[in-house]
Amino acid sequence: MAAILTAVRFARFMDSGKTKPAIFACEDSSGADAGEYVVKLRGGIEDRESGLLRELLAAELAEHFRIASPQPALIRIEKNLAELISGIEPSNKTYILGSIGLNFGTKLVSGYSVWPVDKHIPDAIWQTAVDIFAFDALVQNPDRRFDNPNLFVNGNSILIFDHEMAFSFLRTIFPSTTPWKLEREAYLQEHVFYRKLKSKPIDLDGFIQNLSTLSDTLLESIMTDVPQEWNNDTVPMISQHIRSIRDHALDFDEEIRRFLA
Repeated sequence: MAAILTAVRFARFMDSGKTKPAIFACEDSSGADAGEYVVKLRGGIEDRESGLLRELLAAELAEHFRIASPQPALIRIEKNLAELISGIEPSNKTYILGSIGLNFGTKLVSGYSVWPVDKHIPDAIWQTAVDIFAFDALVQNPDRRFDNPNLFVNGNSILIFDHEMAFSFLRTIFPSTTPWKLEREAYLQEHVFYRKLKSKPIDLDGFIQNLSTLSDTLLESIMTDVPQEWNNDTVPMISQHIRSIRDHALDFDEEIRRFLA
């Protein structure tokens, strides 16, 4: 379950990112220092609460699949802090005042750099790359692209981030009734790892095992982690999407292998 933290000190808006993420020092419910978090501001996200809940659900699902990502949290921004920031950052007034309440954040990490375009996949993280490709196919994330990897790397350690565009079936008029099939997921050809994994031996056993053992109880726990103020009718749709693919895990395995053959 993601912790609920309170932003207590504004550091800065980040230079990159169209959604105007910002860095805040945060405290937990006891007032203890929780460190600095990169906060996706609700006021800067096109889909607002829907984008935030997709970030949260994808991050928590990644944990089940043992795919590392910066520690997620729900970050509360109080009105007085938002108004103070809007005074010193008037160009970002709309973003910050539209973000009073809960937002999605991840722990600020150090020592990592963004995955370079067309980087070779080292042998030590080959399996991780396979699992990340399968995970992005599962959550239908079209935004981990060759030219926009949304990956941090430090030696043989990879962190995935930015899932605002995940569960892209929510944006389609007629979602697939067979989401384990990948013939409609052409965006996967632009995935950061597609060109390196294509026509290479891959091992999906661990990923498919984790998918098959994703229990209804755990899935329900993840879904109920969405705060009430974000909750909307997309949550049961996301849950059903994951359940459908889980219940056809072996078919999904074959689809990924076919896609990368």
